[in-house]
Amino acid sequence: MTEPGIADRLARLERRLAELEDEKQIRELLSRYGYYADARLDEEYFALFTDDCVMDVSVGRGEDPYEIVRWEGLAQMREFLSVRTAGHGDGFAGRSLHMQGNNLSVRVDGDDAVANNYSFILHQDGPELKLVSASLNDWRLVRRDGRWLIHERRRRMVGAPDTADILRATEAPQGVG
Repeated sequence: MTEPGIADRLARLERRLAELEDEKQIRELLSRYGYYADARLDEEYFALFTDDCVMDVSVGRGEDPYEIVRWEGLAQMREFLSVRTAGHGDGFAGRSLHMQGNNLSVRVDGDDAVANNYSFILHQDGPELKLVSASLNDWRLVRRDGRWLIHERRRRMVGAPDTADILRATEAPQGVG
């Protein structure tokens, strides 16, 4: 058995390094998502998304705690944040923690990626630290101009009827961009 040539070994090493760099950039993107939401850095937050992004979330309020709300495109996202719905009003700035990196699984296929994770939102309300939500996420990401962006996020509150679908969403990404 002959050892692979140096060129083959170098090519494999470069592929592995590129995979690790992609995963690191995606982890950073999801971290920034939480930081920007907590600090109400709206323009920085919007810059994490594609223009044709989709946000599809169960909101955990009202008569149906698993009601799905969907925004398509940055214009609808901007409208959502302009009215500070979903309990993310002024009282959250500087007193909330959007934690996105829990149990993170990332799969990259060229310029498309899928990331799945658990997320939690904590809120400091006087002396109490409250768990506002616990959810499962399916992130569809695309690389554009050398940077990863969020194309679609599906979030489901724990216990929602389709949480198992979110957990099974780690299949290979299908081209979105």
